[in-house]
Amino acid sequence: METSTSISTYKRLFGIGPLALLISLFLLGLLWLLDRLFGPAAILNQPKPFKLLGIAFIGVWICWHSWAIKTIKEWWGRSRLCTSGPYRFVRHPMYAGGIFLADVGVVLLLNSWIVLVWPILIYPIWSVLVRREEKLMESVFGEAYKTYASHTGRLVPRFFKKRL
Repeated sequence: METSTSISTYKRLFGIGPLALLISLFLLGLLWLLDRLFGPAAILNQPKPFKLLGIAFIGVWICWHSWAIKTIKEWWGRSRLCTSGPYRFVRHPMYAGGIFLADVGVVLLLNSWIVLVWPILIYPIWSVLVRREEKLMESVFGEAYKTYASHTGRLVPRFFKKRL
């Protein structure tokens, strides 16, 4: 679907990403400081398996994020609603990957019960922030975006989709 609605290049390329990243890094820093103040609150005494799993999560996130960027070029380049690739599963795959893959990977690498709170806090914050993007997408793509949104999850895939 082509659209004539104009939005800034910045919003088209970055959406809420920079703001969400700043909030995320601030929270991570705060939780990391708390972890240091209370003495490392290690999840495992021998963290090597967690660290390896954390690296694996981050590796999967890099692949997922790259796939999302490659796919979103349809939106960036031709002003078309992107519903393929990872966008088939969630409306915001880059943000979802950040929360569920990259953030969890960092938690595993840091091996901390305190830092484990980070992705738990980030999820509702990012859920609220992405609503700005969704309003923008609805204004650009109208009914096509509403239909797409009714069939895909915001950050978590919908396994039981509504039928058309």
